[in-house]
Amino acid sequence: MQRSRSVPDNTPVDEDRAIRIVVILAGHLIFLSAAALRILRGARAHRIRANAPRWLQYFPPLVWLPLLIAVFARPLPVPLGLGLQLAGVAVAVAAGTFAAAGMWSLGRGYGIGLDIFADAPLVTGGIYRVVRHPMYLGIVLYHLGAAAALESGFLLIATALYVVPYTARRIGAEDRILGQGFGTEFAAYRRRVATLLPGLRA
Repeated sequence: MQRSRSVPDNTPVDEDRAIRIVVILAGHLIFLSAAALRILRGARAHRIRANAPRWLQYFPPLVWLPLLIAVFARPLPVPLGLGLQLAGVAVAVAAGTFAAAGMWSLGRGYGIGLDIFADAPLVTGGIYRVVRHPMYLGIVLYHLGAAAALESGFLLIATALYVVPYTARRIGAEDRILGQGFGTEFAAYRRRVATLLPGLRA
């Protein structure tokens, strides 16, 4: 039986293509959830309109720029082997699912920006009992998984130097807005539940 032609990192072309497709589809769990919630939520009155900089308001589309570069330009390839690639795929799929679950848990309260809507309660149940920001945890873990799955040294470096700091700034801005909108209710929730990693509340 003839073997598939190999790419420079010795991963068969068919396997490489399948891995890339699965990683992209895992990312679409997040993209499509955002789009669906945008359609379902309709017009809503605001409780608070955030005045954060545009680069923080538009975090959801901008945080994906390194992934697009890694997928289409493929700079700094680092051969890892099929086992580590598949482990990365598993992390990317699980992280994408986790982030999407966080988005759907917010329902009509979800928004791309940092605004708080009049009819949106502070969600503290379900997945939000585990961490306060499951979407952001999912996005960071997704990028780490995708870096391994795509054998991308560039994406690993970009995750450390761009995705993680950018996400931290977004979390800080969002926490300030939630504090304004929900006052002591959010303060109590913040003391009780970790930001991203259970047990680490700072």
